[in-house]
Amino acid sequence: MKRKIVISLLALFVCLSIGGFVAFRSLTHTTDDFNYLIGMHEVEELRKQFLININSVQIDLYKINTPYASELETIVNKMGNIRQLADSCSSCHHAPQLMERIVNIQELVQDFEQALSYYITCSSNIIRREGLRKDAVGIGDTIISMAEEMSHNASKNLESLTDETGHKINDVRKILLVTLSLTFLLGILVVVVLLGSITRPVNELLRATQKIASGEFGTQISYSDNTEFGKLAENFNTMSTVISDGYEKIQKEIVERELTEEALRKSEKFLNTMFDSIRDPFCILDREFHIVKMNEAYSTMVGRKHDDVLGKKCYEVLHGRNAICEGCIVHKSFLSSDPCASESLADSEEGHRKWLEIYTYPIFDELGSIAYVIEYTRDISIRKSNEIALKESKERFELAARGANDGLWDWDMKINNIYYSPRWKSMLGLGDMEIKGDIKEWLNRIHADDHIRVETEISTHLKGYTTHFESEFRMLHEDGTYHWMLSRGVGIRDSSGAVYRMAGSMTDITERKMAEQQLIFDALHDSLTGLPNRALFMDRLRNALYRGKRSEDYLFAVFFIDLDRFKVLNDSMGHTLGDKLLISISQRLEESLRPGDTVARFGGDEFAIILEDLRARKQALHIAKRIQKKLSLPYDLDGQKMFISASIGITFSSAEYDNPEHILRDADIAMYYAKNNGNGRYEIFDKSMYANALSRMQTETDLRQAIKQDEFVLHYQPIISVKENRIDGLEALIRWQHPERGLIYPSEFISIAEETGMIHQIGEWVLLQGCRQLKMWQEKYPSDSPLTMSINISSRQLLPSLVKHVKSALQETGVEPGSLILEITESMFMENITAIAPLLSLLKSMHVQIYIDDFGTGYSSLSYLHHLPIDVLKIDRSFISRIDLQGQNTEIIKAITSLAHSLNMKVVAEGVETEEQLLYIKAIDCEYIQGYLVSKPLNAQEMGSLLGQGLFNLLKRLTHSI
Repeated sequence: MKRKIVISLLALFVCLSIGGFVAFRSLTHTTDDFNYLIGMHEVEELRKQFLININSVQIDLYKINTPYASELETIVNKMGNIRQLADSCSSCHHAPQLMERIVNIQELVQDFEQALSYYITCSSNIIRREGLRKDAVGIGDTIISMAEEMSHNASKNLESLTDETGHKINDVRKILLVTLSLTFLLGILVVVVLLGSITRPVNELLRATQKIASGEFGTQISYSDNTEFGKLAENFNTMSTVISDGYEKIQKEIVERELTEEALRKSEKFLNTMFDSIRDPFCILDREFHIVKMNEAYSTMVGRKHDDVLGKKCYEVLHGRNAICEGCIVHKSFLSSDPCASESLADSEEGHRKWLEIYTYPIFDELGSIAYVIEYTRDISIRKSNEIALKESKERFELAARGANDGLWDWDMKINNIYYSPRWKSMLGLGDMEIKGDIKEWLNRIHADDHIRVETEISTHLKGYTTHFESEFRMLHEDGTYHWMLSRGVGIRDSSGAVYRMAGSMTDITERKMAEQQLIFDALHDSLTGLPNRALFMDRLRNALYRGKRSEDYLFAVFFIDLDRFKVLNDSMGHTLGDKLLISISQRLEESLRPGDTVARFGGDEFAIILEDLRARKQALHIAKRIQKKLSLPYDLDGQKMFISASIGITFSSAEYDNPEHILRDADIAMYYAKNNGNGRYEIFDKSMYANALSRMQTETDLRQAIKQDEFVLHYQPIISVKENRIDGLEALIRWQHPERGLIYPSEFISIAEETGMIHQIGEWVLLQGCRQLKMWQEKYPSDSPLTMSINISSRQLLPSLVKHVKSALQETGVEPGSLILEITESMFMENITAIAPLLSLLKSMHVQIYIDDFGTGYSSLSYLHHLPIDVLKIDRSFISRIDLQGQNTEIIKAITSLAHSLNMKVVAEGVETEEQLLYIKAIDCEYIQGYLVSKPLNAQEMGSLLGQGLFNLLKRLTHSI
């Protein structure tokens, strides 16, 4: 670029030099002639320069505050040139009319200069400065106008002079015009070339800088040449690239820094969360022992707020912790760089004492120096209290164990050594030096059946599943026998929960176990006979049923045995002989069975048997016969011979049975059928028996409802006095008015009532209702010989409470005791004569009459009759009904009548239904008759009608008809 400028200027200089040289040669010839014209031309030139400078200043003033504005210093310099030109113009020769204008121009130039001076000095005030600029522009415009006017006038003068000398200088002018034209053209060319060389790179540079300013780092200039602008463009591109790379690097560093800061924030948050998540107190101390970091647990432990603790020294937080700080932290962690563990008793500011467990660990910086120490603190006050309590408990335990004569053991698991106390060893018959401190010495002596269980219980406790170890097992004694031992123990755990020590005691419980075994035996066996009881029997029956389910060919049978008339024998001969009889019976039952069969006593006189693995059913029947035969043999008990029989119910296994209770139930049902069919029999269960049993159950249910709903009624059958030909009394016979089944006779429900105990309620009702009806009829039909009422009494009612009920009924109804008759059967009387006799005596003392019903069907001991307060014997209807069959039973009836009369008793013949029977009864002097010949049992209304018809002479009419 410099070379271009130099060449351009040199070309202009050469052109001007040539033109000036040519003009100088022409002017030298006309210098004298045209001196005045030259002077005028010089003045004209000054005027032109003056105008040019004025215009230049004006232009600069207009360009102020624009990108093309000139500097103020340039304007000031131009202003000085204008003043000099004005002064030069004033010193030149002028026409008189121009001098006044030149003076005015000089004054305006001074004003113009002064305005520009003010403008420059007031640059800080924008408004003021703009006003001064406008003033200067106005003055400049005036100067230009006056100068142009003056120049115009001068031109006119010069034109006239020029015309005069035109011819002289025509050649010079042509030369000058040609020179000026060439110079002008050359100047234009230079300007165009220079502008083209400067404007393009400047514009490119300006565009690039604008893009960079807008953030487009790395923008390149598409300009290249060998000039300074090309070098500038190259350097600019390099600079842009460096700026772009630097910017990208800075951006990357910024992103990395933001990521690092985010990671640091997360890390700090994580550390804070981790610190606070640690349940045990935790803090970090610097070399000055200040707490610089801690968790919430630590502030909670020391009983202060977080901000109150942070920055404090460790020994300032808890009183009494100087030793911990100086010893554990300083000597260990800070000085020796070693971790430290310590326990100490510290005092809080509130005066509370705490046991603390301290762990400290050094933290090193990048140079390997200790910068911080981590202090991990745990409040072990509870653990210490527990250890102290455990120690005291152990001491008490050892004292108690010594007092209880128990053996002690202490197992150190760190070295796997166990201590056995002398008492522990002596319980096994061992001397003090005969056993090593090895756990195998203990475990190897445990019975093989207990060994695995004991090891499992120890392992379970060591794993923390149980709070303590307790086990009962058998251990081998030195004498070769096994003794039962009870061992108890507890494990002591470290901070990690692992057991490092276990201690306890061992007690010889052989006697207790033998007693327990005896208790178990007693719980499963009958105390009198030693036979299995119901519980053990049901367990074995359950097992038999299980085997039957597994094998279809497996057959077993169940016997249910009830001794016949055992209660009579037991009551008559005493319970001692009764027990001996039961023992003998149990022995005979065992002798009658095969090995593997089970016989059990259910209590009282009931036994049950399981016959397993039978080949056929007849094998069970053969065993049943053998049992009955063996039981029927006489028993010699304390010199007395006794006989007894048994009723047996038999049930065989079947796929229909799912539980043992049903099998036993069916055997029991079959046994009742055998007993009802006669003593000393056996019956095999069939489904009809169960149906009948269900019917009995339904009857029992209905019977309970009948008592609540008062569904019973009484029917009455007259008892006729043969001699007096009148109704002497009535027998009350109960009936059940069932809402669905109709009228039910006693034979269908009395036995059930006796078995269930409902007979007491029914008996009380019959007694009271019979007395009420009797009293009403006595009052309605008065007689010299009052009407009597017979009430049947069940064997279950023969209790001391019967006397109370009789008294109550008599008092409530007002019936005289002599009008009330209680009837008991002969078999009932003989079942427990020793207990019944006093009861009958009490009733007799009340003047209540006693009848023996169904006499002749039982096994009466005639020697007792004259000792008992019996008033009347009632001959059973079975004897009366056979009189007309070729006179059968007549001798028996006659004998009974004679016996009764000899004992001052009267006789009632039951079941008289024919005239032949009546004639015979009358012939043997039988006092009373009862039966359908006279009347069937009638309800109260019908019996009242019969009594109202005056049928007291019924028997007389009958005999007259005969």
